[in-house]
Amino acid sequence: MAVSSESLGVTKYQLFCVLAASLSSLNYGWNYGVTNLPGDVITKCAAGPQHTILGLPSCLPTSDATWGLVISAFPIGALAGAISCTHFANAYGRKAVLLYSNVLSILGGLLFGVSVNAPMLLIARFLVGVAQGCANGTFTNYVAEISTPRARNTLGSVIQFSTCIGTMMSQLLALGLTVPPLWRVLFAITGVISLIHMALLTMCVESPKWLVSKDRIDEARKVLQQLRKSADCTEEFNTLVNTVHAEMGPNAYTATIYDVVRGKTPDNLRHQLLIAVLGMAFQQLSGISGVSFFSTKLFNSITNAPTHSTKPTLAQILTGMVSTIGTLAALFGIAMAGYFGRRTLLIFSHMAMAISSILISVGSVKGYNVLAIAMVFVFYCVYIVGAGSIPWVFPAEMTPIYAVSAISAVSGSIAYASVFAIGMAFAPLMDVLKGYTFLLFAATNLAASVLFFFLLPETKDKRVTEMIRIHSVGVHNVMKRKYRAELYSEKDKECM
Repeated sequence: MAVSSESLGVTKYQLFCVLAASLSSLNYGWNYGVTNLPGDVITKCAAGPQHTILGLPSCLPTSDATWGLVISAFPIGALAGAISCTHFANAYGRKAVLLYSNVLSILGGLLFGVSVNAPMLLIARFLVGVAQGCANGTFTNYVAEISTPRARNTLGSVIQFSTCIGTMMSQLLALGLTVPPLWRVLFAITGVISLIHMALLTMCVESPKWLVSKDRIDEARKVLQQLRKSADCTEEFNTLVNTVHAEMGPNAYTATIYDVVRGKTPDNLRHQLLIAVLGMAFQQLSGISGVSFFSTKLFNSITNAPTHSTKPTLAQILTGMVSTIGTLAALFGIAMAGYFGRRTLLIFSHMAMAISSILISVGSVKGYNVLAIAMVFVFYCVYIVGAGSIPWVFPAEMTPIYAVSAISAVSGSIAYASVFAIGMAFAPLMDVLKGYTFLLFAATNLAASVLFFFLLPETKDKRVTEMIRIHSVGVHNVMKRKYRAELYSEKDKECM
């Protein structure tokens, strides 16, 4: 007798589809970290006076403010992509958006290779930002919609793992590709990643939940069976069809960003919207964008190392080590997601970052360099275990299908706007507050821990329909007995 598909964990083909789709997150991580090391070579001509190589300038002298805009063009583009792709993900499918968003990354990669001034770099960064903003929010929905409840616990962490891989690759390759004209190759690799991404996606299936929403029932049944190998999908498929039809209604209603922000949806989704927004806001207010964009500057300030060099400095090597250890931490986080709930991991992550931030400041102010550097590593690792991945999966695990794309777009926009704001503010804050800078992030992480303790429900091993029924009642304290009792009683039923 075939096993019920709802009891399955991760299947091989399900894992392949998730890993193939996750190249969008890898590309995001690549562009997130690629500007960190070669900045001085490009803007300060640290490798020597400007000259021409193959008809292109060896460096592009520009001010720190302009370079800051080049860096920040990526999150601004991602914000634009997150907002604009909601309609396309609903109309044309998750896979289609993941596939064709790569075209912008390829164009951006080509522009990186031939840039002759900072505005061209800025436009290229904006284009790849739009592509990754569009793909990242779609990817989280895709993972949630092709996974069983058990598999979702593990596969939901892949987004952060892939982002870490991309960041690590950009930091390590930058150690040898910062000299002219190789920094152009470094930046243009984003286009190569996109080409590989497109090739792999052609072997993946569309979201069965989206197919049902478009009344492509037979195709959805076939796709679900592919994802569940030889298991019996009858019960899961019937539940999927009934759920989607109930959520979509006779008129196939799809919520817009305006609808969810103004509360004009059939279900009261205020709570889902609030924790999605808070999750993304505190993800960046934790201070991680400052560490990611300016880790070399941060390590320079701690070690008092020279800021301009044609060879890898101690600060640059430490930056590469941070991203490498962060990737290992992401693997640990994936393993922990199967044992601990998302609520537990997220609260732990923010509390640990608050403590690490205090110790970074103590080490910087008192001159305890080893302490400060060690705590930067700890900060980055505990961020990845919890706050780095969990906020991305909130919308898909608690929201009806008609509003998933809209709430994902809102929360993603908050994330990218916060990346831009922190990216612009971190360097000036470091110049003014110096070693005390991370005390601000200690306060924001502590606030996040308290808020999530009262607002964030546990979604581990829960069906989306259960979460919608229990929490679509407006903003509420999830620690109240009636919410806790209902949640646990449902879990007990599943175990019977």
